[in-house]
Amino acid sequence: MYNTTKVTIGEDAQAMLARDAKVALLGTVDDDGYPHLTFISSLQGLGDDKLTFGQFSTGISKDSLLRWPDCAFLALTRDLKWLRGTARYTHTAKTGPEFDAYNNKPIFRYNSYFGFNTIWYLDLLSISLVMKLPIQQIPTGAILSRIAMPAAARSERQALSPYGRLLFSELVGPKFICFEKAEGGLAIVPVFQARAAGTDRLVISGRPFGEDLKELPQGARVGVMALNMNMQSVLVKGTFTSTARGARIIEIDRVYNSMPPQAGYIYPRADRPAAVTEF
Repeated sequence: MYNTTKVTIGEDAQAMLARDAKVALLGTVDDDGYPHLTFISSLQGLGDDKLTFGQFSTGISKDSLLRWPDCAFLALTRDLKWLRGTARYTHTAKTGPEFDAYNNKPIFRYNSYFGFNTIWYLDLLSISLVMKLPIQQIPTGAILSRIAMPAAARSERQALSPYGRLLFSELVGPKFICFEKAEGGLAIVPVFQARAAGTDRLVISGRPFGEDLKELPQGARVGVMALNMNMQSVLVKGTFTSTARGARIIEIDRVYNSMPPQAGYIYPRADRPAAVTEF
């Protein structure tokens, strides 16, 4: 749960956010009301109550922030420490000290192809303490999700590609869900235990982070991202429809490719031939 009394970035959080080698996610809301997750490793603290990140490509999350400035964020480091919180977009800049600092980072300084063209600024609204991921609970949670798969599986629409199913089937592969809580505001929760149930559904057991998942309202739209160690990813958007053997079932409505060079929806696709249903 969030520590809502802590509204400044502490030393531990500052040090963690300053790392370049981390998983950092930004949660926004797209034009159709679905939560959208974006991998933004450049997210870091500025002072004790602001955040920044650098942009080198255009996607849904940036346009969404301009329309709905409130967002959620999460950061996870290689030593399995993590934090999360909420923030509000305020402005962007294409010059200035932060712009120079980002583009002088060793990972970008000598890169002729990619550089940050815009720096985004966020006001901090809430932030958790730095926590340790309960990695010992994840295999049990994955097994519980697997037990629920036969009752939940559906593959009528072929929403997930074979590669997408592979990403969602990795036992300890990083996965995260973003949703709007019943009382309002976005939340991002690690759901490493999530598994693909056929091509059209995901199942997510309540271990770990069962208390957080209780805040997911029935019928809520969600975004769920799966990553691997090579930072390859797939994002699905769908609806929490029901439960099976204690696991939450997510009906997949859309699949989004968030990786370069071309981000965009890969399901449904307007150019995909219509399925033959009558003979």
